[in-house]
Amino acid sequence: MIGNTRWHWASKIQKQWKYFHTPPNPIEFKDKNYSQLSWASVGPIPQNIKLCPEKEINLDNIPLINLPSNLGIDRALASWSAFKKQSSLKSKGQDLIVIDAGTILSVTKITKQGEFAGGQLISGLRLQLSSMANGALNLEDPNLGRIPIETFQYETKNAMIRGAINGLLGLILQIFEETKLPIWLCGGDAPIILNELKNKDIDINHYPNLVLEGMIDIDHKLNAIEGH
Repeated sequence: MIGNTRWHWASKIQKQWKYFHTPPNPIEFKDKNYSQLSWASVGPIPQNIKLCPEKEINLDNIPLINLPSNLGIDRALASWSAFKKQSSLKSKGQDLIVIDAGTILSVTKITKQGEFAGGQLISGLRLQLSSMANGALNLEDPNLGRIPIETFQYETKNAMIRGAINGLLGLILQIFEETKLPIWLCGGDAPIILNELKNKDIDINHYPNLVLEGMIDIDHKLNAIEGH
């Protein structure tokens, strides 16, 4: 999966899937033969990477209902993966909320029938911080090494981090308050959000690799069709 700020990989090693994440167009893979890889993209595709068009996974391959034609493939894959997982649980009679906390934090509602029912988008944590730093003369992009806890922060960089996190939490808590639906969480900033919500009474399922797991499932389905 070619993302906006990172590339995401799934590799089957000794019958188990391993997941890893790299900077875009990583040097260590410059001589790799990409032509046999199944792939999808929401970010820019470098010209020197030769991907096979027939191996691309797109919206037409996702068996959810009523997907908008311009929906990001990452949202669709995460939603399909979460829908499949919830369908095997006791709560399969419920709608669900999928939150991908990446460069953009996306919120997607999927009905119990597997229908896309809309969502919301907001700048992700790091994008909010960089936007503040780029948009204001005296603000610098802070280091996310330590997450400040107290609501009111003395240092400007900590105030930026705390404010951005609270903004994302406010969105999530408001959605849960309105819907009371189970939340399926993935994305690079998911651990930060999960830690912030640990003392809240929220039905939340953290699956870091929902998107890649969705890709694997869809790829299996496509290969099965081709095999017939």
